[in-house]
Amino acid sequence: MANLKRVLAGALSLCMVGSMLTACGDSSSSSDSSKKDSSSAASGSSSAADSSTAESKADRQNTAELHGKASSEESKKTLRIECWNTEFRERLEKYYPKGTKMEIKTNEYEKKNDDGTTTKMTGIESINGVKIEWIQTANEGNAYQTKLDEDLKKQKDSDNKVDMFLIEADYALKYINGDVALSVQDIGVTEDDLKEQYKYTKDVATDTKTNELKGVSWQATPGLLMYNTKYAKDVLGTDEPDKVQEFVKDWDTFKDTAKKMKDKGIAMVSGYDDTYRLFSNNVKAPWVTDNKLTIDDQYKAWAEMTKEFTDNGWNNKTSLWDTAWAAGQKPDGKTFAYFFSTWGIAFTLEGNAGGAGADQIGTWAACPGPQSYFWGGTWICGAIDSDNTDIVADIMKVMTCNKDVMKSITEGEQDYTNNKAAIKELIDGGYKSRLHNGQNHLVLLSENADKIDLTNKLSAYDQGCNEKFQAAMADWYKGNTKSYDDAVAAFKTEIKKLYANLEV
Repeated sequence: MANLKRVLAGALSLCMVGSMLTACGDSSSSSDSSKKDSSSAASGSSSAADSSTAESKADRQNTAELHGKASSEESKKTLRIECWNTEFRERLEKYYPKGTKMEIKTNEYEKKNDDGTTTKMTGIESINGVKIEWIQTANEGNAYQTKLDEDLKKQKDSDNKVDMFLIEADYALKYINGDVALSVQDIGVTEDDLKEQYKYTKDVATDTKTNELKGVSWQATPGLLMYNTKYAKDVLGTDEPDKVQEFVKDWDTFKDTAKKMKDKGIAMVSGYDDTYRLFSNNVKAPWVTDNKLTIDDQYKAWAEMTKEFTDNGWNNKTSLWDTAWAAGQKPDGKTFAYFFSTWGIAFTLEGNAGGAGADQIGTWAACPGPQSYFWGGTWICGAIDSDNTDIVADIMKVMTCNKDVMKSITEGEQDYTNNKAAIKELIDGGYKSRLHNGQNHLVLLSENADKIDLTNKLSAYDQGCNEKFQAAMADWYKGNTKSYDDAVAAFKTEIKKLYANLEV
């Protein structure tokens, strides 16, 4: 599952052409004024904006007739969903029937597992008589985005329409800042429906040019520091979260604790990239503004700290997702801390610690760590010219706005869902996780989620810039590059190859 869920996987190598994705041109980003955010809803919207939205909706509804092929009867009877793994499908099949009023017809199928075995699943065959077609393309080597780009480019001239597609945070604006995703308000998802969702999850999917919300997520992904309770007890004398937090409360204290761990033969973190998201989420400027590349001071701070950790032996010199990195998550893995958001705990840490539901997950507990941050997440988008927008809207409402469904997902999947009211009820009800002593880490996640602010931090180039910067710095850590400045020069060279339109 870790392979399927990587936010870092693949290079952002393809910009869609022409008017389809304006994100590939200007990608300056400030999404604090989303008109879909409930905080802005309180102040209302101007009649001019309402008129513009109405005209936009009418234009879109007539797009197929004016500029492209009308949908075939078969397309109208098929809900086509593009995705890269089975996560959303399994969520939809398990939880959507609990919240929808539409007619659901189910079927059985066999899911192929990573180990070669199969699992019998109960799927959704149709919704209101419209059958579901899953178009799944693995994201390795950027294959998912390539396939999605091709299909969306052909959308207007095809009589077999894509209805829904999924995106991730690091490349969201590539699709949001364009004309390939529908405004959720245009298809009937209201500000009141979205009022319990976290603002930052809306910011990720808000068109920075029009302020239209074009995607919604069932999950919020605030991050925590996960620590090995055995090593905490042995080295720090306590495994209680509030007391361990005192040893990792800021980066200077974090380094002091790293020294203590090394003296006992324990790495503070596993590898080069473990702390990256804590810095990249706290930048003051996005990677790209008006086609100009900016390297925020937070990236330099992360690189220099990681170099210090590497030179002092405070990490194990691993890279994200490799075998050695995963091995450190075993109860005896000789690694004290990992930084994970909610999906990382359920899909990655738990599996690497010993398997789903295994006692080994109880080796790990959570505390806030040095900085608040988020990592990843998946957003649902309605495709322009979809001929099943009523079903798309209903899926969005049930799977991202329905409080009871959100509670069920958290209880069943250990996921942190994107609904403040649902999370509060779970916290107040004494929720217990599979972590050490059944820790109710929703309290910590909730506190961190409220601190996430993406104002002026996002661009359509984030995936490529993040990956190329980490790769260039890894060469410095390994001694292949002499200095930070040399590593930056190498990074700029790679960015120019990847995005020829940027000024670097």
